[in-house]
Amino acid sequence: LTLKTSTTALQTTTGLIKMAYMLFTQHRFHKLLRKAETHELLQGIEIFQTDMPIKTTLKKEINAIMEINWKQARGQLLFTLGTCVCIMSNYFFYAFFKNLYNLLQGTPNYVYILPFTGYPMFLHKGMASPYYAMDMFFGACSLLVAGMSAISFQGCFLVLCKHSCGLVQVLCLLLKRSTSTLVPKPQRVEYLRYCIVQHQRTLEFISEVNELFRHICLSQFLHSLAIYGFVLFEMNFGLESNKITFIRMLMYLCAATTGDCMHYVNGQFLANELEKVPLACYNCEWYHETDAFKKTLRMIIMRSNKKFCFQISWFTVMSLATLMGIFKASGSYFVLLRDIDET
Repeated sequence: LTLKTSTTALQTTTGLIKMAYMLFTQHRFHKLLRKAETHELLQGIEIFQTDMPIKTTLKKEINAIMEINWKQARGQLLFTLGTCVCIMSNYFFYAFFKNLYNLLQGTPNYVYILPFTGYPMFLHKGMASPYYAMDMFFGACSLLVAGMSAISFQGCFLVLCKHSCGLVQVLCLLLKRSTSTLVPKPQRVEYLRYCIVQHQRTLEFISEVNELFRHICLSQFLHSLAIYGFVLFEMNFGLESNKITFIRMLMYLCAATTGDCMHYVNGQFLANELEKVPLACYNCEWYHETDAFKKTLRMIIMRSNKKFCFQISWFTVMSLATLMGIFKASGSYFVLLRDIDET
């Protein structure tokens, strides 16, 4: 019970921290999500205000890119929502129906179960009203906070991260099309200048997203370091004595892994997309262009050579290497807990 309580208490605490942070920064969340929802940065591309024949083709290709990114974001979000709802339903309905059954059966000396595992505050009062109802209420609130804060926080990050990936992919598309026959030769330098402006806007948007999530993601990082070892230990214990605990922890592991993958895998994906910007410059037919065109293209390459990753406070970055490090550390914690239990 102590280990289960530690797990749920850690999850609830992390959820409360995220909810408090989102409460005080909601205007920043709204601003960035509004930009992503309305495609503000894409609608402001100056190329669409000119008379270049490539406008129509670009719009179709950009719409296709953003449609793919939104479908990917929607799929990941629905899967995360499903895993969180499953584990929340398992906790709540198992406790509710088991308590109801023992109450109707009049089981003597029955210790009631809370929706979110923890020590009952009024255990000595039994299931008498209003003490049992208060325990159930606070337990259900903790469960709701843990689940919904995870979904809302991860959902916001996912949408903004995938939109950032889409913006970078659009920038690469613009650069590749800079020597297209649909862009008149006298206007190609001007076209590249518009790409520089769009590049700067994209970097500013990504920087805003990074600053918004930079420090609060530290709570998620520390939570992940601790929680996997606990969950694996409970699964190992439940496999031997309690199949319900094993199934619950399996669902919990699935939800936690999905949430972490949304952060670290998408963060790595964005870093990979940004590395493609210089390649997009080289993939156009720059060698047939004027010196002014080559000079402008060289400026873009120099600006895009700086490596970027979403940061986790001042400690590390969101990347696959960090995710693998978390799994490796969690495995060590699991072995340590198992050895302590055996001794």
